[in-house]
Amino acid sequence: MGGEARQRDEYLTTAEFERLRRRTETYREDLVVALAGRVGLRASEITRIRPGDLRERQRGGETHYLLAVRESDGGDDAVEGVGDDADSREAYVPSTVAHDLRKFANVNDVGRRELLVDVSARRVQMLVSEVADRTDDLQGVTCRDLRQHFAWRLLAEEGVPPRIVQRVGGWRSLQSLAPYLTEPTTAEVVDAFADSAGRGPPPAGRGRPPAGHTRPVAGNARPPADRARPPADRARPPAEYPGTARQRTRADSHREGGNRGLLAAASELGQALADASTSEDAEQAACDRLADTYRAVWICDQRGETRTSAASGDSETLLEGDEAVPEKALDAAGVLDGDGIADESDDRAPDVRIVAASPDSAPSASSGPSTAGELSDCSLAVTPLRSSETVHGLLVVAHETFSSADRTLLSDAGRRVGRTLTAIARKQLLLADTGVELSFRTTDRGVFLVAASADLGCEFELEGVVPVEDHSLLYFVTASGAAVGDVLERVGASDAVDEARLIRDYGEGALLEFAVSGESIAPMLVERGGTVRDLSVEGGVADVSGVFSRHVDVRRVVEALEEAFPKTNLRSKREVEEPVQSAANVRQTVHDRITERQQSVLRAAYLAGYFEWPRGSTAEELAASMGVSSPTLHNHLRKAQQKVLDAVLDGPDRRVVDGEQH
Repeated sequence: MGGEARQRDEYLTTAEFERLRRRTETYREDLVVALAGRVGLRASEITRIRPGDLRERQRGGETHYLLAVRESDGGDDAVEGVGDDADSREAYVPSTVAHDLRKFANVNDVGRRELLVDVSARRVQMLVSEVADRTDDLQGVTCRDLRQHFAWRLLAEEGVPPRIVQRVGGWRSLQSLAPYLTEPTTAEVVDAFADSAGRGPPPAGRGRPPAGHTRPVAGNARPPADRARPPADRARPPAEYPGTARQRTRADSHREGGNRGLLAAASELGQALADASTSEDAEQAACDRLADTYRAVWICDQRGETRTSAASGDSETLLEGDEAVPEKALDAAGVLDGDGIADESDDRAPDVRIVAASPDSAPSASSGPSTAGELSDCSLAVTPLRSSETVHGLLVVAHETFSSADRTLLSDAGRRVGRTLTAIARKQLLLADTGVELSFRTTDRGVFLVAASADLGCEFELEGVVPVEDHSLLYFVTASGAAVGDVLERVGASDAVDEARLIRDYGEGALLEFAVSGESIAPMLVERGGTVRDLSVEGGVADVSGVFSRHVDVRRVVEALEEAFPKTNLRSKREVEEPVQSAANVRQTVHDRITERQQSVLRAAYLAGYFEWPRGSTAEELAASMGVSSPTLHNHLRKAQQKVLDAVLDGPDRRVVDGEQH
């Protein structure tokens, strides 16, 4: 495929869509891809969504989510008069996407009636294109391709009736969905009518079929007889279902409730991860929640050694005895290469791999049941716990069979757990009294500041870094020993740097801002849960130090850095104590009240000289650097400043004192 346009009938598969989504680098990119590919929104519709448009519906004790989508004024396939309002329709939102939507709104401090993705439709299209460009063999994928995948997935994989797809997707007519439907074979036609005849005639009345009856729909992706079977049977050929009738019965029991059970499992997992305060809590919560759906769950480190596990009530024997069963199975299947996860950085590797639970599937000949014997009925689904480029370990799940819906759930679970572990590591470092400091020295010209320093004979001193949405990091750097124009031109030409600008020229030196999205040392440290404490460069030699929580596997950090930049050496590793500050209680209060997005904006404004006089940066310049609109930036700044001032001026007894005065 490459960068060529896709043919009309060459739709993204579910595996390709999940691989594309895995290449997103920001929460906004991930949400845009999900809204287009899982909810079926057009680029223009994404720009009109507000958090308050998401509504809940209860059915059978489960929560479902609907999204009010405002229609555009024109368009060949726009639909009118559908939904609660004449100019809107209701789209169905999977619970995982609904959770991500609300999380994005909360983190970015977006009000219920404010625009969720406050950019143009053209920018939304560019975001999708940028993600596609980072994904092997999927370059050229567009928002339209994601919407087509949405239709194909519902019709061809999940068997949703075409009229439902037409309504939630906003297509004008069923004819618009014709390209996604397949002509039924003769056998499928016979099966459909045989299934209908077996149920008997419908009751008298208006001709409405009884509950549970599926009316045949001409030209559907699948006849009702096939559609009535569990998704696992539809999506997988018989060859992938080896085993006994006992296995198939247990698999059918797992499918009871269909995809709704998997959606509920995803929702419960998201809530459990949100409540976790330590990495151990997060991993155990993930195992416990998934064990409600599958027979057994392990979380292993990169070498396949079990860190935590859980099993369903009737499968607890799977966790007894030989705890290295997952490690042996992973090693035999080639998931491990002796030093860790094989091809963990290979984007072409599948998100979820299905491997045999035991190289020898025959039950043990020894007396009594064994773990290997129990696992002989199962396969193992394996997915990395990934956060950006960092892999925290492996999620291993045992069950008889895995459908495409299971794979999607487990892939999402791996990403969620990975991101949660990274967030916990950063929070632990922020609140910890001690941490592990790693100091490196590098002369590798792959580090853009090293190359610029060597070429221009100048010096750089990092003043601070700020994670932002559209870029990995904003660097605030003091440069000296070279003309400002030469520095900006040389650094701006680096592949790792998107933008370079002057904030303030002091004569002997200058404060510069670099928007860095490519590979460099500081982003790698931050991605792995660290904070950059110092970075100085002189004569083509850079010294950098980062501080990590004691819970982080620093050996993996060192290996990743030395692999990316070979001319890099670890100079020291030591435990450090964070200095005790007199305003520690104020800092804690601010941390508890301020959102991550507000903190990023406030820190960027501070480092960019926004609060100085005269200003080192205008609000418009700062907004452009952070990829937000000027009103959005002002909103974040105002709320962040208010919370900081509240923490400083609002002592615990303020209301009591005021009461005494008045």
